[in-house]
Amino acid sequence: MIRFGPWSTTLGLAAGFGALVALLLWRAQGHRAAQRLLALLLLVAVLRLMPYVLGFAGAYDAWPWLSFAPFDLRLAVGPLLYLYLRRLVTPALPPRWGWHLLPAAIDLVYMLWAFALPLEQKNAWDAAVQRPWISPLQDAAGGLSLAVYLLLSLRWRQRYLAWLREHVSDAEEHRQPWIASVLLALGLWLALSAGFDLYSRWLAPLTYYDRFPQYLAFSAIILWLGLEGWRYTGHRFPQMRAPQQDSLGRLDTLPQPVGRDWQAAGTAWREQIRLGGWWQQPGLTLADVAHRLGTNESYVSRAFNLGLAQNFNAAINAMRVEAIQSRMMRDDATDLLTMALACGFASKASFNRVFHERTGMSPSAWRTAQITKTARPPGSEATPPAGRA
Repeated sequence: MIRFGPWSTTLGLAAGFGALVALLLWRAQGHRAAQRLLALLLLVAVLRLMPYVLGFAGAYDAWPWLSFAPFDLRLAVGPLLYLYLRRLVTPALPPRWGWHLLPAAIDLVYMLWAFALPLEQKNAWDAAVQRPWISPLQDAAGGLSLAVYLLLSLRWRQRYLAWLREHVSDAEEHRQPWIASVLLALGLWLALSAGFDLYSRWLAPLTYYDRFPQYLAFSAIILWLGLEGWRYTGHRFPQMRAPQQDSLGRLDTLPQPVGRDWQAAGTAWREQIRLGGWWQQPGLTLADVAHRLGTNESYVSRAFNLGLAQNFNAAINAMRVEAIQSRMMRDDATDLLTMALACGFASKASFNRVFHERTGMSPSAWRTAQITKTARPPGSEATPPAGRA
C-alpha cells in the first residue's frame, strides 16, 4: 500500500521543487545552453532522491519491479557541473565535451538492462552480483568522479577570475558568489555521500531509514541550488575567449616582438586611454581598448603587465579612483555614488571595494580627511579682528 508520510512527503516536496526549477531553467531565455546544463544537473539530483521518496512511501513493497529503476545517475553529476561552469563563462563548450558523459551513459545502459530483467532474475542478479560487486564499484566511481570534476571546476574558476582581472575593467562586478556556491553545494554533496558510505561499509551497515538524514541534507542542497540558480539566470558573465577570437583575430597568434619597449608602449597607451576618457565607460574591456588602439589584446595586456606592472583592471580603476580623488580635493560636494557612476564604476559596492584597496580608506573617510587637511586653523583669518585695525 502506498502511503506518503512525513519522511516521504518532505523529500517529495524537495524533489518537486527541484523539478519545477529545472523546468523553468530549461525554458529560460538568457544564456540557454548553460541554464539547460544546470537544469540537467538539478534533475539528476532530484532523481537521486526518488528511491527514498518512493521507498518511504512503500512503493518498492507494492511494486517490486521498480528495483533497478535508473534513478541513480551519480556519474553525471561531476561532468554536468564542470560543463555548466565552463559554458557559463565561455562562448561554447569544449571540443569533444560529450566524452565527459560517457561513464554516466554506460552506467545508465547497464541500469536499463537490469531494470528490464524479469523479477526473479533481477532479484538473483541483485543478490549475487549487484550488491557484493557492482554497487561498491558504483559508489567508488561516483565519489571519485565528483571529486575529480570538483577539482577541475575549482581550477577553472581560478582561471576565470584571473582572466577577469586581465580583460575586464569592472571585474569586481562579476565576482559573483554563484560559481563558488555551486562548488560548495556539490562539495557538501560529495562529503555527505562519502561520509555515509564509509560509515556503512567500515563501521556499521546503515539501513534504508538510517540514511534519511543524508537525503534530507540532499534536499536542502537541491533547494539551495534551485533558488540560487534561478536568481542568477539574468546575470551575464563576461565570456572568456580564446586568443584567436579577439577583436583582431589572427594577430594574437603572431610571435611577440623581440626587444619591444613595453614600458614605453604601456605609458603611451595609458595616456591615450586617459586623454580619451575611455576609462569612464562602464564595463570597458581589454578587447574594446585594443580595438580603439588599433592593436590586439595580447599586446595591450603585455604592455600593462610587463611595462606598467599592473593588470588591465587595476590600471583602469586607478584612473577612475584618481579622477574621483581629484574631484573631492576640489571640494566637490557631489554625492559619492554619482561621482562613482560618472567615472565608470558600475555599483557602489565595487566602487567602495576598489577605492579602499587603492587608498586604504573608504571614500567618505578619505573625503573627510581631505576636508580636515585643507581647513584653515583657527585664528588664521586674513582680516584682523574688529578693533585692531
